Amino acid sequence: MNRTARQRREHGTTLVLTVITITLLTLVAAFTLRRVAPRFRMAHQTAAWQEARLAAEAGVDAAMGDLLRNTTGPVPGAWKGWKQDQGGGLIGPVLSTTLETVKSILSLLLGGGGSGGTVTVSEPIFLDNLKVSAGGAIPTEVDVQLWALGITGNPRTRWFRIRSMATCALPAPGYPAPDRLDGPLRRFSLREVRPQLRKDDVGAPMSIRPPSASRTIEVLVEPILAFELAILTDRSLSLGTTGRWAVDSYDSRDPLKSNPDGTYPGQSSPKVQENGHIASNGGRPADSLYGPLISANGARVRGTVATNGGDDPETATHENVAGALALDPARVRDDFYREMKPLARPSTENARPKPLLGGPFSAGSESSPSRYLITGQLGAFSVEGPGVVIIMVDGDLDVGNGGITIPPDVTAYLYVRGNIDFHGNAINTGVGSSHRPGQLQIFGEESGLQLRTLRAYGNAAVCAAFYGPTYEVRLEDNVDWCGAIGARSFEMSGGGTGGFHYDEALATAGPPISFRIARYIEDVRQ
Repeated sequence: MNRTARQRREHGTTLVLTVITITLLTLVAAFTLRRVAPRFRMAHQTAAWQEARLAAEAGVDAAMGDLLRNTTGPVPGAWKGWKQDQGGGLIGPVLSTTLETVKSILSLLLGGGGSGGTVTVSEPIFLDNLKVSAGGAIPTEVDVQLWALGITGNPRTRWFRIRSMATCALPAPGYPAPDRLDGPLRRFSLREVRPQLRKDDVGAPMSIRPPSASRTIEVLVEPILAFELAILTDRSLSLGTTGRWAVDSYDSRDPLKSNPDGTYPGQSSPKVQENGHIASNGGRPADSLYGPLISANGARVRGTVATNGGDDPETATHENVAGALALDPARVRDDFYREMKPLARPSTENARPKPLLGGPFSAGSESSPSRYLITGQLGAFSVEGPGVVIIMVDGDLDVGNGGITIPPDVTAYLYVRGNIDFHGNAINTGVGSSHRPGQLQIFGEESGLQLRTLRAYGNAAVCAAFYGPTYEVRLEDNVDWCGAIGARSFEMSGGGTGGFHYDEALATAGPPISFRIARYIEDVRQ
């Protein structure tokens, strides 16, 4: 009996000690959890704050994607999902704080700041409560606003302002950080939405309620135009090999940089400029990181020569360009890439057929240009002005005898689906022609998987701007070209007395092929 009682007492003592131990461990765990849980919530809040910025940038990307589709796509104006406040209520509170700064920046960038230039702003359109998949499946919504901006004196240059606010959900309950400034600076809304954030929550209120983290990104977007470079290729680029063939530039708008009539002044003239930039997107294969991507062939380039890689950073030489003896080493670079998208032709509605008996095309007004649709091949032609004409060719542009004549008071836009052959003719350089490349802009259209060619040879003299990402350009003999070329590839076989002369007036004359961010800020107002 005594042994049994003693065992019972020992078992009772063990149970009490076990309960005490468990209680102490529970208290320690509770204390640890009480100390650690807020830190976990703070870490989650910080992660959501970081995700909010990525989501806001995704909203900017969505807006820029729609900009590109509506500018170069076949159905401009198809802003799927975008809305507009017909009452004009959006433009007041948002624009009032930053619009004057945007206007000042644009006026300076586009040349109107010191001469009374004014910026015009469109009514905003917006994407409302755009769902974005954030990391860790955090519920996230984005509101994106878009304004179009223009400046007097640059009617063809359209910039855009994009403002994107993203809101990410936080784990409840919201935890105020020890530092009182931390929450406001991170724009946390722990109990109610901050007043400043309500201004960016356009359209229907976001479904994500506090606690939440919000970030607002604002960018100023400028267009990348088709003719900003003298020669741009997506693949190979090979320059002239004989004679005095060279790439240089002039400016048909400035008599100090051209002849009095705006034509190229000649290679030996002191008016010739150094802005004949050439570039190639072609990159090196994975098994050959360094080596030539442009064949200069000893030709002189009075401008920058750029490639997408190919240069060994461990050496002082430029492996990315072959035959670079006549180049300025300080103007050779290997960090270039520019997306090249084919441009869609304008609407063919109410387009006229080809003029009878080889007669001239008639130009219309700038606001209502005349349109022609050529269902087959187009040969040599002329245009009578004044005004603007759009010619869309389903077949080849094969200029046999006679060349192309564009008068000084006419601007012609050609959209071609077939091959282009200028032969040895005068293209906008003969009697009665403008001799201005901006007045003859030719666009090679998308051809599916088929490659197209643009060819000129002999003593052909061309004054035109060409953009065709699926076209291979081949010039032979003594071809002399004033203007710009954007193509899949470019090859000059020979050279002789010819050359390539970029008209700097084209930098603002071509249509946009993409967009780039010129200014980027984050709105951190509380």
